[in-house]
Amino acid sequence: MWIPWLLKEKSLDDFVDHDGETRLSQLMEDPESARPEDDVYKKELIRITRAALEELPDRERLILLKRFGVMGNDEMTLEEIGKILGLSRERVRQLEKEAKLKLRERLGTLRRQVQFSMT
Repeated sequence: MWIPWLLKEKSLDDFVDHDGETRLSQLMEDPESARPEDDVYKKELIRITRAALEELPDRERLILLKRFGVMGNDEMTLEEIGKILGLSRERVRQLEKEAKLKLRERLGTLRRQVQFSMT
């Protein structure tokens, strides 16, 4: 009985059970596996974010990287970053705020592109 079924060309939409409830595609899909398009999207977001960070002045970029533990850095307090840069905690906070505004503005211009790429 299986031999004729195996010899017949099958579609992923064909039912494979006698009750007509299970399609071949359901047996092949692994819901736990990563979807390739998710990997592409993640890599694209990382590329866009890195490019936006590169447009910031060095000091502002360093503050964001250290403050939020980006790209392998440990998260640091404003005071710890201030000691590295020779600035007060308040000045680091001001620079962080400016950097986040610039980054948000830059990424905001790309938001439409990113949303479009997911549809």
